[in-house]
Amino acid sequence: MENLQTAKISRRQFFFLILQTQLGVGILSLPYDLYGTAKQDGWISLLLSGVIILLILFLFWRLARKFPDHHFFQYMEILLGKWLSKFFILLYCFYFIAVGVLITLLFTRTINLWVLSKTPMLVVALLLALSGLYMANSSLQVIARMYVMLSFLIVVLIVPLLLVIQDLKLIYILPIGISGISPILKGMNEGIISFLGFIISLIVFPVVNGTDKQKLWTMLLAQLSVMGLYLFTILTSYTFFSSEEIGLVPNPLLYMLKTFEFQIVARLDIFFVSLWIIFVFTTFAMYVYMSGVGFSTIFKSKKNGMFNTISMVIILTLFILIGKNEYDIGRFSTYVTTSAYAFSIGVPVLILMLSNIRRRNKGRGSS
Repeated sequence: MENLQTAKISRRQFFFLILQTQLGVGILSLPYDLYGTAKQDGWISLLLSGVIILLILFLFWRLARKFPDHHFFQYMEILLGKWLSKFFILLYCFYFIAVGVLITLLFTRTINLWVLSKTPMLVVALLLALSGLYMANSSLQVIARMYVMLSFLIVVLIVPLLLVIQDLKLIYILPIGISGISPILKGMNEGIISFLGFIISLIVFPVVNGTDKQKLWTMLLAQLSVMGLYLFTILTSYTFFSSEEIGLVPNPLLYMLKTFEFQIVARLDIFFVSLWIIFVFTTFAMYVYMSGVGFSTIFKSKKNGMFNTISMVIILTLFILIGKNEYDIGRFSTYVTTSAYAFSIGVPVLILMLSNIRRRNKGRGSS
């Protein structure tokens, strides 16, 4: 692992690191998942979830600025001690690996269904794994530059969805709030899960150029951008399909685009999938990179290539063991998303509380 204290990146690169780590597999199924709980009010659940993530990012910022020269795992060592911190960091490494496995499972399933139906899923998984490993083995500066370079594809991703605007019917999301408060609140679970990836802000915060306030605004703007893109895709899906139809299409964006055909692009859905693959790749690579940072912190190593390779071997092994059984994938997904609350929200908040308590105790001791 390169020395994070010398691998400085700009705020613009920080912005796209967060954004492209959050965007990924979920954008295709998010409208369907939210509809399953909150019906046509799923977009309200997403907005509420986005506001909660903004508050969490503010707490992350308060934590990160207390340790301006250290990343998340390093100040876990400061606050928790040598052995307890190693235990928690190891858990984080396995969590990042588990997310990588889930991304691979969902990615291969979608590609097998929409594009390469006769290609073995292991071959597709290997393509994602090898490309992700190659990117994760690069320095943070190289990764950040790559993510900025690929950012224009976000605009290209939106263009096909703009073509369906003339066929949208706002009446499909009316009356607003008909689902009731309880389903909307339950739907927030799907919304929060869709924003996972913001933990990267705690890993790279100390190497970002700029003041603490500038970094905070970058984090919040990245989250608002992801929330805006998700909201656009959800409202597009909910106003294109009727209430009866949306519950029958697991990937509504692709089914929606499949109905359109042009001379230049015969299959808009395949074109959209080809762009989506890039964002799955960037998300996957960053989780492999974070697992490498964790292992490197535990073993005090400056090289993360070996640890990234080990993480990749574990990911592919678990991918093969789980297979393509829908029940096993669903159960594994439940485990990963449940643990995400602990690792992406719970532990950082507890670390923040611990740092505040320690600071107060030091203040009393000095007085």
